[in-house]
Amino acid sequence: MRSIGVCNFLPDYLDRLDRETGVLPVVNQIELHPHFNQADQRAYDEAHGILTEDWSPLGRASDVLQNPAIKAVAAAHNKGVGQVILRWAVQLGTLPIPKSQHASRQRENLDIFDFNLSDDEMATINALSTPDGRLKNQDPSKYEEF
Repeated sequence: MRSIGVCNFLPDYLDRLDRETGVLPVVNQIELHPHFNQADQRAYDEAHGILTEDWSPLGRASDVLQNPAIKAVAAAHNKGVGQVILRWAVQLGTLPIPKSQHASRQRENLDIFDFNLSDDEMATINALSTPDGRLKNQDPSKYEEF
């Protein structure tokens, strides 16, 4: 193997992985969206050379897509709310992986590289994050898929 990726590995899990194998992953895929920006996890990943990849960056089409603050940022850039959220994630230094079955939205999701969010706009979106912002209560320290 040349590199590994993990999903939902908290810092404690990553520390254990490093202690027991001497190897850290290249990618850690975590839940990340405006209501749950995971600043501490992102900082840990960055400090250890791990790319943070975002699952559900659009919040599983939750109320985040209706947020007035994000809508205002989108209007200022003549972009869609989803595009602003994806641009926010990219500017955080993460890799968002949005899901869409519609070809038009897939194209729209790729059209995020012709604008930048200001520091104030980034701060506005970051301020939407809450400690309990996880969707469907999937805390990896408690939740088991199988």
